[in-house]
Amino acid sequence: MIEFLFTFTLKSIYLSQKIFMDFLPLHSHLELARFYWKIVLQPGDWAIDATCGNGKDTLQLGKFSLGGIIGLDKQQIAIENTSTLLKKYLPEDQCKKIHLFCTSHMHFPALAYKYPIRLIIYNLGYLPGSNKKITTITEDTLKSLTSALELIMPGGLITICCYPGHVEGAKEQIFLVQKAQELPSAQYIICHHTWLNKHASASLLLIQKKNSY
Repeated sequence: MIEFLFTFTLKSIYLSQKIFMDFLPLHSHLELARFYWKIVLQPGDWAIDATCGNGKDTLQLGKFSLGGIIGLDKQQIAIENTSTLLKKYLPEDQCKKIHLFCTSHMHFPALAYKYPIRLIIYNLGYLPGSNKKITTITEDTLKSLTSALELIMPGGLITICCYPGHVEGAKEQIFLVQKAQELPSAQYIICHHTWLNKHASASLLLIQKKNSY
């Protein structure tokens, strides 16, 4: 994990102290993901939330001084919930930088290809508080990740929160980890956070594209 953190910044000593002294790896997968976002994001960057859900992750991204954010979800109710949350907690000028699309994460909009993308995040599974039978699908997520790997800029990061506690989620995690393991080490750095003594607990997959290869 330390090698992974070193690649983000020259302040490697500071970060190694931070990870061991102030941020032990006992936090939730979401807290860990957001911690990595803070490390990699820089003012003016563009980021993609590939699975908006109810907008909590999009909101977290909106609190950074980013150049723009692209948010996707295949359910209209998710886009509406996200929009409502953003308008409630972010100033108008910041909301204008967030572009929401009701579409599957399998299809990145044309806007995503106009700017260098520093961060792409996925929070898989079903929409909290909604129909649990409507989930992200393994085949769609794999196609999305293939596009994300091409889209993400050198030094950029992809974070994927997996939920193997349901059938499709377990399948997603297996195939995503397999795909990540097959990526060339000369081009990507991979890290998979799992809680080994918690059966079928959520996990966090991180993929960073190297600056040069």
